[in-house]
Amino acid sequence: MLPAPLAAWTSLGQPRPASQADARDVQVAGQVQPPVEMTGAPARRRATLAYVAGAIALALLQTALLARTAWDKSDTADETRYVSSAAVLWATRSFRDLCEAPVLPKWGFAVALAAAGTPLATAGSTWQDAMAHLIRGQPAEVLRKTFFAARTATVAVVVLAGLLLWRAGARFGPRVGLIAQALWCFSPTVLANGSLAALDAWSAALMCAVVLTAMRTLERPTLPRAALVGCAAGGLAATKVTALLVVPVGAVLAAWWLLGARDVRLTTGRLAALAGVTVAALLATLWALYGFSVGGVDPSDPCPFLADAAPAPAGAWPFPAWIEGALFQFRHARAGHANYLFGETSESGWWWFYLAALALKVTIGAQAMALLRIAADLVLVARGEPVDRRSTVALLAFPAVLLVAISAGRHQPNVSFLLPAVPLAILWLASGLVSVERAFARVGRIVYLGLLGAAIVESVRLHPHHLMFYNLWAGGPLGGPRYLIQREDWGQDKRRLAEWQRENRIEHLFYAGYGPNAAEWGVVGETVPCEPTEGVYALHAVEVHRPRFALAPGCVDWLTVEPPDERIGYSIYVYRVDAARVARLAKRRRAGGEVFWQSAGAASRNAGATDGGPVR
Repeated sequence: MLPAPLAAWTSLGQPRPASQADARDVQVAGQVQPPVEMTGAPARRRATLAYVAGAIALALLQTALLARTAWDKSDTADETRYVSSAAVLWATRSFRDLCEAPVLPKWGFAVALAAAGTPLATAGSTWQDAMAHLIRGQPAEVLRKTFFAARTATVAVVVLAGLLLWRAGARFGPRVGLIAQALWCFSPTVLANGSLAALDAWSAALMCAVVLTAMRTLERPTLPRAALVGCAAGGLAATKVTALLVVPVGAVLAAWWLLGARDVRLTTGRLAALAGVTVAALLATLWALYGFSVGGVDPSDPCPFLADAAPAPAGAWPFPAWIEGALFQFRHARAGHANYLFGETSESGWWWFYLAALALKVTIGAQAMALLRIAADLVLVARGEPVDRRSTVALLAFPAVLLVAISAGRHQPNVSFLLPAVPLAILWLASGLVSVERAFARVGRIVYLGLLGAAIVESVRLHPHHLMFYNLWAGGPLGGPRYLIQREDWGQDKRRLAEWQRENRIEHLFYAGYGPNAAEWGVVGETVPCEPTEGVYALHAVEVHRPRFALAPGCVDWLTVEPPDERIGYSIYVYRVDAARVARLAKRRRAGGEVFWQSAGAASRNAGATDGGPVR
């Protein structure tokens, strides 16, 4: 038999116990019995209120972390386009504008901007028009308020998703629910992307809704509950195309789960009705989010750069902008990108890219929790005790499929592409508490919760620089850029650089920028010389390690033989170069030996905590 918390969820139609100390419940003749320490309704009510209070406290804490990060960081490379297209969507209901970005996040950004009083009515007909109207030439104070307003929509959705994940985790026991929410709230990847007006955090948040509604439907498979699953999946489809892989995976898992229940009420006709309602609700939700639009699709040139210059073809497809966006993303993934891993660049990527990203971007505490859960399951199997394999398969199937699918693509930016799988992985990790307690008793529980605390500390100690989070295996944010840098430095510290420049009274910088709007934030810079030259240099880490836009490969090899003097938000390297340093750099380069970075490959010395001067 399974332990009571799992049996109560995995057995179709069985009620879950209202409150229990997860694995300490007992079973008699297959029925869930209350734990012996329960003393009646008042005790259950106090326990429930304590768990609710804990969930609310975690949500408030996450809100504070996300809001501070959203206020601190300048716009990342893609946010200008998303925010501008959201303004166009609000003003003109143009779904084809920037259609490679699905519409639900843009609706959220638009509502938040309108609520903040941003003038959207005159945004124009394309995202380029809106960018010129809302962003270009605006003072830094206006820019900061505009992006913060748009980001509040993401913050709200991510915090709400954490509460949904808590409710989903509570299916395994109330403590598991809180652990799942804590892992979500303090995940460095969730904190990094949940504070941006971008797409990835929205897909993870909608996945939380899909997971909870699916669990409720498996508990009691009714048509209204199946319709809620479809609505959540439709919202998910309107955030990120790759997340839709959950639909075929989920359909197979649901059929396997429900047929395994051997419930005589679940006839073939009933299962077909549940599936039909789910699909119908998915399509209806997606179509509604696209304004019930109908039109043609141009597969030869989906989502043209200038939407108003390329009229949409005639046709009668529902949500044609979403279809074109899906085609665009498929072609973009096949076309390749300037991917970066361990000091090398590649247009085609690596099969092991996301495995490396998980190894270096997930906290060591969370990695250790996963290993402890696996060890606990193996111990239980060795003892001949039951292990809940069905839940493990159900929770890890989609993460495994998504990992394989995106690893086969040629566009491999960073770990954020795995965010749709994060809610399911978190539930698997949090539910490990049950196995750990059964295998190792009280000691196991203490170690498990201690590792959770270590994971939280490792994550929040870098606040608010969550995009530049690397775990200790990578050497933290000082050593991590030599392994991964794309979308870690996403241009998010331009505001901090401008502030540093003003405070240090530096009139001109040699600036290797990344992303738009540096001048609007107040950065005064000029092109970086490739010959040794005196001056103050501010170099985005992504341009040093993966030169593409502002620097040519090898351009600053003469300078990066030494570590930077300072770092702005860990993502911008600052060098102060006078005549004496020019001579010293030349001498060091001629002598050979260990250097901080050279464009031909990874540096031979790992930058430790004392390398690179202070961090602002």
